[in-house]
Amino acid sequence: MIERLSIICFAPTDWWAMNPSCTTHLMRRFAKKNKVLYINPFSSDLLTGINKKGLLPRITRKLKSLIKTVKQVENNLYVFSPVFLPIQGKPWIDAANNSLLKMQLKTICYLLGISEPLLWLENIRAADMISWFNPSLKLYHVSDLFSDDSYTTNHQLQHQREKRISDESDLLICVSTELYNRKQTQSDKVFYLPHGVDFDLFQQSAREKEPLRELNDVPRPIAGYFGTMTAYNDIELLLYCARQLKNISFVFAGQITGGDYSELARLSNVYLLGRMPYSKIPQLCACFDVCMLQWKMSEWIKCCNPLKMFEYMASSKPIVSVPIKEAMQYSDIISIAHTKEQFANAIQWELQNDTPERANKRVEIARQHSWDKHVERISELIEKAIATKQSGKTLPCKTTS
Repeated sequence: MIERLSIICFAPTDWWAMNPSCTTHLMRRFAKKNKVLYINPFSSDLLTGINKKGLLPRITRKLKSLIKTVKQVENNLYVFSPVFLPIQGKPWIDAANNSLLKMQLKTICYLLGISEPLLWLENIRAADMISWFNPSLKLYHVSDLFSDDSYTTNHQLQHQREKRISDESDLLICVSTELYNRKQTQSDKVFYLPHGVDFDLFQQSAREKEPLRELNDVPRPIAGYFGTMTAYNDIELLLYCARQLKNISFVFAGQITGGDYSELARLSNVYLLGRMPYSKIPQLCACFDVCMLQWKMSEWIKCCNPLKMFEYMASSKPIVSVPIKEAMQYSDIISIAHTKEQFANAIQWELQNDTPERANKRVEIARQHSWDKHVERISELIEKAIATKQSGKTLPCKTTS
């Protein structure tokens, strides 16, 4: 692992408001031997991309985060929630926000003794901040199709910011083959490395099979999903499956932030558990009989790599997915469904036909993608990129998986 570096991480998700993201997992591990400043998002237009029902919880979550200001959460790991104007896209507003943010960031870096940091760029609003630092390296972690973020209104500006970060970064790491294929035509410093998994945690829960209190009254078999419930989820598909497969309990654990789940919630074989702490997720997953990846196939989803896919695999569970490329490359051990009818049939098929051999293969694939192994791979890329930058050579483009 890289050592004795200062890392400023412009993160895409709030440390305090959500269960761990890929960035959270990575920064925790990098902080074992490096100083890490994790900067919570400061880019969303407050009233955009969310329904009225979800507005108050969103404001509440953000206020709770802002109150924490700067907090040391672990040795060498600091989380900072900057104060900002919750709108963007107009030059005078962005200029005012940038002045406010620059003052805060410069102060925090001074207090923490951070200079010449490695800039981990994942919130593309950070495009305006690159020139404020003298970084040892600029790394763009392409974990989603950020230029199409639904929480901002000025998409032209988003594309400009995203392009600037792509062009100025010394190293780009893409978590999906779709993102990699798009980026490798724009840069010669692009690598593919999918998401990782806290393998030991999920595998241990799968072995122990400890009952979960929240599922005491839920009949088996269980088709399950955990994650934020949004309008990106294919609710129509879920309604069809729950109505067709009345002998199966459909369990969803996650906060509803978009979409209308009221009709789904009324079905007798559907259980909406709400948000569960990450500490319970491995145990929950171990209680599923089949796991689901069910989203509408938008451009955002087409480019994504579901963080939970390897978590499902580490739990040895059978999986049914919509046709996301990251899942399709494992079509021998994951059922891929192109229609709601195929999805319902695949759930039945997986419950009846999964084998120990398929389950073991899923576990072994997940084992190869532990977060610890990914941190070592990323560290190697960082060390080579720093050396290349110092020598003035070009970093060869390749895939690592």
